[in-house]
Amino acid sequence: MEQINARSILSPATGFIRRGGFDWTCNPYVGCSFGCTYCYAMFLPQNRRPREDWGKWFQAKINALELARRQAPKVAGRSVYLSSVTDPYLPAERSLGLTRGILEALLPYQPRLLVQTRGPLVARDLDVLVRFRSVRVNLSIPTDSESVRRAFEPKAPSLEPRWQALDRVRAAGVSTGICITPMLPLENADGFVRRIAAFAPDVVVTQHFHDSGGGFGADTGLAARSLLARNRWTEDDYRRCLAMLRDRRTVYEAEAGFFPPS
Repeated sequence: MEQINARSILSPATGFIRRGGFDWTCNPYVGCSFGCTYCYAMFLPQNRRPREDWGKWFQAKINALELARRQAPKVAGRSVYLSSVTDPYLPAERSLGLTRGILEALLPYQPRLLVQTRGPLVARDLDVLVRFRSVRVNLSIPTDSESVRRAFEPKAPSLEPRWQALDRVRAAGVSTGICITPMLPLENADGFVRRIAAFAPDVVVTQHFHDSGGGFGADTGLAARSLLARNRWTEDDYRRCLAMLRDRRTVYEAEAGFFPPS
């Protein structure tokens, strides 16, 4: 981990975040320690390190709390996406508390807040999150298989703790979202769909692997595509599972699913 001093902790929303209706993004960290092989962020201009090093480094914006206290009035009556190019609940957050401090700074200004993470640590901050009038916690649960998770997300949290965190979030009265983005190979597609339908989150978002067609911007790395091929998981498999989900509930696909809470 490297500590840096950032110039700002709130950035004007751009790209699909802006198209989804958000005004601001907030990223307490640069880079990510989860090392997901498919992560689009490794392709973005903010990542100035070799793509093959993605997941081996991250930077903590050590002055994040000072910046958040100073810039928080900007978010009054606005919408905030936390976070767009990192995960706000990396393991280091447990001791650094940057995300928690930012939440506390934003709270008096009551933005419409979306927390996007694959970290069960989000449940630690429920005492703060429940005080926002408009908030949703989106947790990424892209597969039902721990072996698949370890292959594609080698340093990310296990799947069951994510489900348990979702239970705690919903029990606290906070809106929940499940992000199957991208949908990874499944061991039991029917069982996975039934579990999601039974949980009944407020939002379900799905997506197959992103392909920029060689263009500039977000993409999916070769390592993830190779893993996908080895697992014999195709877009047809994704479409079949998507259809099963849509038989049971409303599902948003790709960009359409990322919008502020009401």
